[in-house]
Amino acid sequence: VYHQGGVMAFAIIADHEKYQLRPVLAKGKIPGRATVSQMNAPEAIATINASYFATNGIVLGNTKIDGVTASTTYFIRSAIGIREDGSTIFARQTYRGVLQFNGEEVVVGGVNIERSPDSVVVYNGWQGATTGTNNFGVEFVVQNNIVTNIFRDKGNNYIPPDGFIISAHGAAAEAFNGVYVGDEIIFEEDYIIVEHGEDFNESIHILSAGPTLVKDGEIYVTADAEQFPNDIRVGRAPRSAVGVTKYGDYIFAVVDGRQAHSKGCTLTEWARILKNNFGAIEAINLDGGGSTELFFKGSLINKPSDGKERLIGDALTILKK
Repeated sequence: VYHQGGVMAFAIIADHEKYQLRPVLAKGKIPGRATVSQMNAPEAIATINASYFATNGIVLGNTKIDGVTASTTYFIRSAIGIREDGSTIFARQTYRGVLQFNGEEVVVGGVNIERSPDSVVVYNGWQGATTGTNNFGVEFVVQNNIVTNIFRDKGNNYIPPDGFIISAHGAAAEAFNGVYVGDEIIFEEDYIIVEHGEDFNESIHILSAGPTLVKDGEIYVTADAEQFPNDIRVGRAPRSAVGVTKYGDYIFAVVDGRQAHSKGCTLTEWARILKNNFGAIEAINLDGGGSTELFFKGSLINKPSDGKERLIGDALTILKK
């Protein structure tokens, strides 16, 4: 616990050799919204709120769970990548997905996001049972890299558990005019790091939020570079973060704000507490404000500024290995 100068913060630090990290989606899919306590599984040691999200529950960040992309964003944002051995990567990164077929390449607008006019989106099992799309497009069912069905002017189609659906509208759909059942389509994905460092594609889990707060043991706030709006970038607020110590141990941390017992932090103040008081050598900011919550062994550690739990899009958990 950190309690100085009218600021109260809490951190959980977990041995990386005994524990592991895993993102959790609200209601197990996108879109969805649930409270942190609802996402705090009985076997979880700790659970913290995670990414930014839209009001309908779509996660606004690059997210990968168990090796499968769950959501994407076109912004360059800070993320944590978690490898199979539990080691981590912290860096700013962006996503690029490409569909390859009949000698052509089409860049997708995203994964499990709302399909906008003249765009192409890939939907997989993290979207839930169906695509949730309207009838004004074309959808290709792909299993084992082979097109198994095509639906024209019929949306909201069922997603195969062992495959995905390509949903295209308008001008974007024209690129698929020569695609038929039985054709091969390869979906290549790349989580592109924008700084020198290790490869995010090695990660089995990825969770992005931002900005970066601590990098290589130094305070390093990237709010301007990541084009965050003023409500996140400026002023004091309740905040959440995930980081690691010099030993590679995991840090979940929150600071209360907008309350008598704690006025909250600026991003730079938050970075200083994470580095100097909680031992972070790498840390990124998570969604904050009324979303800031930290559960430890089934109990809520901090006091949410809304006076109650907020419905959010996803969380990050610490589990025993």
